[in-house]
Amino acid sequence: MAIAAPSHTAIGSRALNSDFVLCENFAFRPANVDGFSHQTFEDGAAVTTVNFKGYTQTIPDPERRLFDFLTSKLNPTPTDENA
Repeated sequence: MAIAAPSHTAIGSRALNSDFVLCENFAFRPANVDGFSHQTFEDGAAVTTVNFKGYTQTIPDPERRLFDFLTSKLNPTPTDENA
């Protein structure tokens, strides 16, 4: 499972760096995100795992709303895991 790492220099918005965001009943500061990943299970359940400074949070995310939000706002650096 690939983990995306945000590029904080590409955010370009002070509000995004300092304000909390609420997505899928999960409140966080995007500037504190170190990485994130999405995993879908055979039974149809899906979670997004978000890594912060020193801790990890797993959030139910069957429709990929949180994952897609993080991907669009944090401009992740592509991983070379498949290389």
